[in-house]
Amino acid sequence: MSSDHPLAGRDILCFSYADWFSSWSTPQQIMSRLAPQSRVLYVDQPRSFLYGLRQPHAKGEGVWEGDAVREVADNLFVYHLPHVFLPVGRIPLPLAKAALTLNGRVIARLVKAQAKRLGFRDPVLWNFSILHGCAADFLSTALKVYDIADVWEKYIDNEPGRRVTRWIDARMTERADLVFPSTNAIEASHAALNPHHLLVPHGADFAHFSRGAAADTPEPNDLAEVPRPRIGSIGVMDPARFDDALIIELATAHSEWSFVLIGPILAGVDKARLEKLPNVYLTGNKAIAELPNYLKALDVALIPYKVTDLTRSIFPLKLMEYLSAGKPVVSSAMDSVMEFSELVHIARDSKDFDTRIAQALTETDAAEVAARQTLAKRFSWDEVVRRKGEAIAARLRDEPGSAGVIS
Repeated sequence: MSSDHPLAGRDILCFSYADWFSSWSTPQQIMSRLAPQSRVLYVDQPRSFLYGLRQPHAKGEGVWEGDAVREVADNLFVYHLPHVFLPVGRIPLPLAKAALTLNGRVIARLVKAQAKRLGFRDPVLWNFSILHGCAADFLSTALKVYDIADVWEKYIDNEPGRRVTRWIDARMTERADLVFPSTNAIEASHAALNPHHLLVPHGADFAHFSRGAAADTPEPNDLAEVPRPRIGSIGVMDPARFDDALIIELATAHSEWSFVLIGPILAGVDKARLEKLPNVYLTGNKAIAELPNYLKALDVALIPYKVTDLTRSIFPLKLMEYLSAGKPVVSSAMDSVMEFSELVHIARDSKDFDTRIAQALTETDAAEVAARQTLAKRFSWDEVVRRKGEAIAARLRDEPGSAGVIS
């Protein structure tokens, strides 16, 4: 971000659903671009006092060593909250509301102490997290922003948990000075609760992933013997989203195609059947730094998601990462992807995937690659931060144009 960025010189409190040292998501991408021109206090997610009674967790998932506040980059401070909060899941709604409110008071008190120690003044509160939600009520800030990255209730497997999630999500939407929905579906469901909203989809690290189209980017050694054409997917394979049955059906029908699945496979995905197929290649998880090399090795990139209530409203981060590398993309028919149908192949069933992949394999023209990258560049993280920063600056000035839907 340049020094004339709209939020340059502003202090920012960030409440995140993702710990800083966990897998990078929207909060880390945005806050890393605001610092050092803005000072950022990034607050990891709050955890209950019961957390330590569970099995040990991988580093980054609630594990913290050293000082509670750590400067991880110039002007970017990460605060890992103590695990002292009341649990709010699977309990009656009145009790859950009371627990969230009490948790919010404690979070606010802890954060105020750290912000004061760092000399923060009149900060913008940028909240991505429902678990921090009530803390906003007990903090004095220049502006309160609610950034809605996903439909959180869809990830909860019990009705009490879903009820309290709906309650806190609506409360945060109503009380925010500015709301950033990330998909059309989220915007439609929240617009009536707050007139000050701006739809900004998730971005991609264009500079990083565009290396997947560069002539001097080497392909990874572990794919050297994999026959072409290579059709692949990058990302976590979880049973709620990843359509393993679709991949199995396609791989069985097309022995001449190689299916490369890059990323961790979670319990519930039929890994055993995938491993038995001779033209399916499971690479395991790969570092972000290596992903452009793997994209370089693919001929077609897939978003093979089940279309359900959960996935219908999400914006898959991998879409713009694929397009940054100039790859032809075939995706399941999710609402957030449909608007890009001029450059992205939309498939509604396995037969449709079959046809669309065959077509995508022919789209290797340099002009087609350039068109995909031009689209992706519009959704780079730098562009996302610029748009959101300008909207926040407008609300801080309380300009007439900041009222209502911001375009």
